[in-house]
Amino acid sequence: MDKFNLYIDKIDLNFWRELCTKEGKLRSYKKGEYFLHRGDIPKYFGFIAQGYFEYSVIDTDGNSNITGFAFCNTLVGDYYGSVKKMPSLTDIIAVKNSEVWICNNNILYALIKNNNEMFKVFSEELFHEAHKRYLELYQKSPKERYIDLIQRIPNILQDITLKELASYLQITPTYLSRIRKEITFGKK
Repeated sequence: MDKFNLYIDKIDLNFWRELCTKEGKLRSYKKGEYFLHRGDIPKYFGFIAQGYFEYSVIDTDGNSNITGFAFCNTLVGDYYGSVKKMPSLTDIIAVKNSEVWICNNNILYALIKNNNEMFKVFSEELFHEAHKRYLELYQKSPKERYIDLIQRIPNILQDITLKELASYLQITPTYLSRIRKEITFGKK
């Protein structure tokens, strides 16, 4: 799943793994448990040792919609909320039982304060990825977004459910099944 969040290519994950295992503590999250609630000011970030998390928002009808994922051997947290000390705009929830090396955000503040390049890389790469995804919602059909994702990560459905993928693509599971059927069998 290393090709899901492309900004990760610009980040030294070994540095973050070592930092979190040295300075943090290992915490277990059960499936459905919150790493961070929307509206809370983030107090920590983490490095996922096992499992994965979804980032989600609630729409005006009360439905949960997945906006992103954080997979094993990557970082999890709300970067913007952490840096700005502002309430999170998303919930971060364990999709399955997970283990995370969590670190206090004071470590992140100190690193960013003393390393402008790190702050710049994180900010630019996260902005670029978010902006690209935003534009794709207008430029590409759901089928094109699905095909792009499957070409980039052919085994994604071994790691997440069809329902989770549909939510991320902003379509219904039924519509995603139709797209998959059309691609597989050439039928509409």
